[in-house]
Amino acid sequence: MEDARELAIAKLADILKHPDDLNTKVEPLVRKLTKEKAAMDAQLSSGVQSQLDNVQQGLETLNVSTDSNNRVKENMRRIDKLCSDTRYMIKDFQRINKVSQIHKNFAATQEKVKSFQALYQRLSHIDNMFQPLQQDIFAPQSDLLYVHYHLFKLEEFRDQTMHQARESPHDVLITLKTYFRKVDVLSDDFTKHLWQLARNMLDLVDEGCGPSVVILVKIIECEERADEKTLALRQAQANHQDMQRRNTEASDTSDKKWRLAEANPRTIKAYRVQFFEQLHQSIVERFKDQLGPFQEADDWVGILDATDFIFGDLELVYDQIVPRFPKKYKIFPYFVLEYHRHTYDMLNRMVDQDLDAGTILRLLRFVRDYYATMSTRLGVTEELLEPQLLDGQEQSLVDEYLKLVRTKLAEWTSNLMSNESRDFVQRENSPEESTDGQFGMAGAVDMFQIINQQIDVAADCNQGMLLYLVVSECCKVMKDSQTFWKKLLATELRKQLDQPEEVPIGFVEYTVALANDQVKCADFADAILQRIVPMVESRYKTQADEKLSAAVEGYIHIAKTAREALLEVTFNDIRPVFNELFTARWYDQPLVPSVIETFKDYFTREFMHLNKKLFHKLLDDILDRFIMVYLQSMRNRKSVFKMDTCLDKIENDVRISFSFFSSYIPEEQLGERFDVIDKVHVLLESNRRMVYVDYYSLRQAYPDVPLAFVEDILGKRDDLDRSALKEIMEGIKAKSREYEPQADAPPTIFSRIKW
Repeated sequence: MEDARELAIAKLADILKHPDDLNTKVEPLVRKLTKEKAAMDAQLSSGVQSQLDNVQQGLETLNVSTDSNNRVKENMRRIDKLCSDTRYMIKDFQRINKVSQIHKNFAATQEKVKSFQALYQRLSHIDNMFQPLQQDIFAPQSDLLYVHYHLFKLEEFRDQTMHQARESPHDVLITLKTYFRKVDVLSDDFTKHLWQLARNMLDLVDEGCGPSVVILVKIIECEERADEKTLALRQAQANHQDMQRRNTEASDTSDKKWRLAEANPRTIKAYRVQFFEQLHQSIVERFKDQLGPFQEADDWVGILDATDFIFGDLELVYDQIVPRFPKKYKIFPYFVLEYHRHTYDMLNRMVDQDLDAGTILRLLRFVRDYYATMSTRLGVTEELLEPQLLDGQEQSLVDEYLKLVRTKLAEWTSNLMSNESRDFVQRENSPEESTDGQFGMAGAVDMFQIINQQIDVAADCNQGMLLYLVVSECCKVMKDSQTFWKKLLATELRKQLDQPEEVPIGFVEYTVALANDQVKCADFADAILQRIVPMVESRYKTQADEKLSAAVEGYIHIAKTAREALLEVTFNDIRPVFNELFTARWYDQPLVPSVIETFKDYFTREFMHLNKKLFHKLLDDILDRFIMVYLQSMRNRKSVFKMDTCLDKIENDVRISFSFFSSYIPEEQLGERFDVIDKVHVLLESNRRMVYVDYYSLRQAYPDVPLAFVEDILGKRDDLDRSALKEIMEGIKAKSREYEPQADAPPTIFSRIKW
């Protein structure tokens, strides 16, 4: 009520927003609401009147029914009274009734005698017809209905006879049972034959014996109707105890007559219940026959592979058995649930075992494929299949699988990394060489074989989330291996630079192999990225892409680090030479040729085994480092530029270097790279009048050239004294203030030099 009031207030507040609305909107609103209220009242009045009319009509019908019921009861009482009074209207009624009863008993006895006399002959005839059917269930069973009809009559005769003789002496009962023994045996054999047909129903329809199934159903239906009739009679007797009491108060003759007429001796067979019990047992045997050998051998994957018979059997049931059964049997749902429950029990037994990773994945895939196949091939949705397979333990199985994967990956990669690191550190043998001449180690290929195997198995499971989780675990392994190699490379590089005489030879070769392996790993990881990400569930695609892309970048980074290590080792060998450039020794003997020879040794022995892309990147790095170190050497503490000879020697250094690098780099590109040395060379040879122009040219091409560098190299010229240098530098500084480089100008080689 309070909510309605608040809602009404909010509605009014929305309608009456301004003071003028009280004059303009209130009256129309009142009229509108009055009309709506009147319409609702009329509708409610009409509905109430309709309900009252219906109730009144129902009460009248109930009164008419009560009156009719009372009239029927009264008429039944009159009929009963007339029946009772007629016996007194006929003279000697008791005697006539007794004689009639004696005649009926005599006729019944005579009929019994005749039936006993023909009993064995009828049994023999039925047995002769039944034996061929019993010997081969796949033979036509058309005579089975005839056998059942006559056997049914014999059983009826037996039951009535034994019921009528139930108060006879014991020896009479023994004699009767002996007479009916063959009937009992034949009845048992017939029932066994029926259940044999039931247990082999799938094989029967598969062999084209569908009519036999129809006959089986007809016999079960016949027995069911007889059971229902018997139960109905017994229920009627139980519900009319007062009638039984009135009859027992009559004469002995009437009592016997009543008992004979009301006799209900049939034994309830419940064939339909037994039929389903036989089906259950046949399904148990079916699963045992199909899966038992695999279970004895603990071949759980074999069990999962052998379950295809489930869907074939159920399709056979739907196509061949369902049309031959009444709908009330619900035969297809029965088979589906029975097969499902056996599958459920089988999977629970599997889960209780100590399963390996592959079997867990196969199990998870089976569950998903099972539900999908049930839906697509049989039209049975997952909601109808109870209980749920694995009882919802899929996540625990996924966790167990990931734990196994994590353990196995850690174990395998640990062994691989241990062997690889030992080879990398000890370097007792040269790295492996591929057919294209590249150095490498086997660990990269082996590791990705392991990773791909795990990912492929997870992909086959057809579960996008599980695939992502496995990829995530594999990415952790990749990241760990990258961290390991990064630390190991840094440690070995430091040893190589600090104590080259004390470490095993071959560091460069193994670093080349490591760089090549990292490029291979990047390619392997990228292939996984391209192949697997589309298979991952949409909600995990971005995360999987990021993780694998990070792995690719990590390998590329390690390859770059290895390339930088090669660069460091190379220039570490020639650092003493660069320390002597532009010093007295440089003027006495050629030093750059020894540097070029060192380059040639590395390029022809070790670097030629690099991946082509890495080789060209290393070549660029070496060229850049050579130019930077050459420029740095101009500022060495002992360097001096003797203007009569230094310019020629610089030109000779450039010519030798250019000639070497031109073997790998086009001359046009190489000229652009050596341009900085040329411009510095021009600046060195400039006279006092042209030095500003040459500086301006250098500054335009390389805006980030430090003034300290210019001052240092000019200050080391032997043709300039301090006053001249001071005058030149004041002019250059003034000139530099006039020149403002563009803000977005890219950095040049001078920005990369550590001054």
